[in-house]
Amino acid sequence: MIKEPISAGGRTIDATPEVKKWYVAYTLPKSEEKAQNQLEKIGIHCYLPMHRVIRNWSDRKKKLLVPLFPNYIFVNIADKKRNETFTVKEIVRYVSFGGKPAVINESIINSLQHILDKTMDIDIEKYVQPGVYVRITHGPFAGSEGVLMRRNGNTRLLVQIDALQQGIAVNISIDDISPLNIEKISP
Repeated sequence: MIKEPISAGGRTIDATPEVKKWYVAYTLPKSEEKAQNQLEKIGIHCYLPMHRVIRNWSDRKKKLLVPLFPNYIFVNIADKKRNETFTVKEIVRYVSFGGKPAVINESIINSLQHILDKTMDIDIEKYVQPGVYVRITHGPFAGSEGVLMRRNGNTRLLVQIDALQQGIAVNISIDDISPLNIEKISP
């Protein structure tokens, strides 16, 4: 069903719902959590992936919850409302390519959330040229999508965030995957 503009008091109102997209915003150093809190206060949906790390000090070791991608936060917002994020002083700019803000495929956000919800160790990986895109069909990560790769003889799933040129990787069984017919997951 196509929604047509509605006339109200002499002005036309577009009745089509706004399509929200995921963008990557760059934050001030060590301001990711504050940016998340401020964005949520003004009603902007965002996602700040966090993971546990062990930090060593001279007298002790401590487990900390830190941003997976320092200085970055994912923002889910309609294109015409994108500038509202700049009312949050911790947001510096959007990650852009060719003058256009990079759009992150929702399946990437879903895969990040799904993997980070599990209590598995993850590794931060530098950008890897795309290989075979797969979906995990069985096990604790079933439904996650990413790039199949090998490291030290282990089969691993890499969830790439092209706009950040980083990703996360987890060990998987080759029996738990099925190939996807995707040449490239667009940023």
